[in-house]
Amino acid sequence: MSEHKKYTQKLPTWQEFQNGLMVRALKDESFRKELLVNPRAVVEKEMGKLKQGAKLPENLEVKVIEQPQNALYLILPTISDELSDELLDEVTGGMNSMEYMIRYWLKQFGLA
Repeated sequence: MSEHKKYTQKLPTWQEFQNGLMVRALKDESFRKELLVNPRAVVEKEMGKLKQGAKLPENLEVKVIEQPQNALYLILPTISDELSDELLDEVTGGMNSMEYMIRYWLKQFGLA
């Protein structure tokens, strides 16, 4: 891949990034084990492949949970009390909650 294409390539959405981690963890047992043992380091390493220097906020706890076959987990994100005017406009303008959370976390991670 050329250097120009590498840096002009569109970044994935947070959902696409997360799905990529899950797919890789299903295919690569050593990656899965490392993700379970040291999730923050693995996520930051993978983020760094997309955008040099990308880091998670220091106060963000990163957990990876292995879902048993007989369970269904539904993760509901907390909505911050500190909505930016831009995000507030987007939410009130009809953006669904998933789109909001993706944009919120991309901004938090410095990917948007």
